[in-house]
Amino acid sequence: MMSDSQRKEIDAFFNFFAAFDLTIPVATLADLSDGQALFEVLAVVDPDYFRPTTRFSAQDSANWVLHFSSLKRLYRLMTQYFSDVLQKPTSGLDVPDLQAMARNADDTATLVMCRLTIAIGVQCEKNKEFIDKIQGLSQVDQHYLMKVIEQVMSRISTSNSSDIGECS
Repeated sequence: MMSDSQRKEIDAFFNFFAAFDLTIPVATLADLSDGQALFEVLAVVDPDYFRPTTRFSAQDSANWVLHFSSLKRLYRLMTQYFSDVLQKPTSGLDVPDLQAMARNADDTATLVMCRLTIAIGVQCEKNKEFIDKIQGLSQVDQHYLMKVIEQVMSRISTSNSSDIGECS
């Protein structure tokens, strides 16, 4: 069962995603379970890096194995982006249960993927667009999203504290 805090966080993400011109609007966790909306949001960050491979047809939309495959690719790209482009360690990041997300729109796994998406968005070169969209939301939504961003960033910085000191 979802906590009140998780519900408010998910609502904040729904409102955040509504600020993007997505192919399919995001109104439920199931709308995120195939990874397509997250790919579209991340395509704003880097359209070449986060290019979705497939569009699901109507008969494919119920196939959780295809969703799982897409989510695995997306998660791999996200962690590579943190590492290769943002030069951030990934060892401290939460690992979502992508199978549960693809199969049952698992709220915990979906939240992890949303959190990683927004953290990438506010760290990338085009972060102004993401920050503007966040600032266009209600104070409550802004509060929840900023809390999420701080959580992800603190996990990244503490996971690499032993390597600090050398800059390339």
